Amino acid sequence: MKILSTLFLFILVLISNVSAQTGWVQQTSGTTQVLLGVSFADANTGYACGLSGMILKTTNAGTNWVSLPAVTGNFLRSIHFVNPANFGYAAGENGIVLKTTTGGMNWTPTGNAGSHTIVHIDFKDANTGIVVGLEGTIMTTTNGGTNWISRKSGVNVELTGVYMVTPDNIYAVGFNGTIIRTTNGGANWTMQSSGLTSELRAVYFVNDNTGFVVGYNGRILKTTNAGENWFSLTPGVTNNLFSIYCVDENIVYASGTGIILKTTNGGANWQNQNVTVTSDLYSIAFSSATLGLAVGQQGVILKTTTGGVGINQISNQVPERFILHQNYPNPFNPVTKIKFEIPSGSKNIKLAVFDINGREVSQLFSGILNAGIYETKWGGINASSGVYFYSLYINESLMDTKKMLFIK
Repeated sequence: MKILSTLFLFILVLISNVSAQTGWVQQTSGTTQVLLGVSFADANTGYACGLSGMILKTTNAGTNWVSLPAVTGNFLRSIHFVNPANFGYAAGENGIVLKTTTGGMNWTPTGNAGSHTIVHIDFKDANTGIVVGLEGTIMTTTNGGTNWISRKSGVNVELTGVYMVTPDNIYAVGFNGTIIRTTNGGANWTMQSSGLTSELRAVYFVNDNTGFVVGYNGRILKTTNAGENWFSLTPGVTNNLFSIYCVDENIVYASGTGIILKTTNGGANWQNQNVTVTSDLYSIAFSSATLGLAVGQQGVILKTTTGGVGINQISNQVPERFILHQNYPNPFNPVTKIKFEIPSGSKNIKLAVFDINGREVSQLFSGILNAGIYETKWGGINASSGVYFYSLYINESLMDTKKMLFIK
């Protein structure tokens, strides 16, 4: 019996060491209610909100969730936390806006934010915020929600997304291809041309000039001149997209109906990441370049610690040296496998794909890996046929590059 117990423990250790990092992993949320919003307060603390006034909280970066006491029975459509990390807001039906200054332990309704359903909320700091919603509703606050000022948006469509670049410079998007902007804190709004008539659902700006918008039918728009011009990107999918999050100018994520997309080159190319659900993912957020959460229908919560990249450790054997293997198959269509080996010690690893002009088209992994043998897959969903190169970097030093051929 002692021998069997020892063998069983050895197998457990072996399984734990040879881990499958599948990119996005479904967590236990404790609910089947629809979750509509998610936000990080810090690296480990996150919140999700949804139907029937539900608010969930995690203190270990999304692995475990607890339900906080409901304050309202109204649907909560959006949630946002700011610095200090214990300050947060949630908003939803019938103009409800809740506020916490205790990290979710207590929530209180703020001042009158109107009667229309609020679809999205954004705060620049603990005091300065904005909500948007049905029939062109826009309201702003500069005192943490004690008072809300109704603003004339100039539109009567449902506004579904809002982003505060600064307290004065704000963008909102909505149905019928609507994009509007204010440069004076919401007092006046001007219409921008999206070139679309379909529903737009979310907006996110990286800086004063560069921003992204997503919407139905796989629509992704980008501007590099503060919205004077918006141009369409080509993600290669037609899924409805509901949420967008920018880590920086190059790394951007979008979530939608059974899909999470990622670009590592500012939208020139998009990768369809591996997710295990087919239902709507309404909101996505990151606390770092690699740690993210996505929430949606049926209480689904997905978590990634690898930037959504599916790196599989296929052996815990400690290699003698760094090796980047030739991809297989090669040539390939639509997917190829790439294997690499890391010797002893934890290393900062980057594995990326480049086109023939040396432009990065896909970042397959970036982060810390322990010694072992790893494997991942690549197949650009909107990549052109041709020659590509993939490179392995260790602690920012280039170790090896190999060539592969993609044939559609």
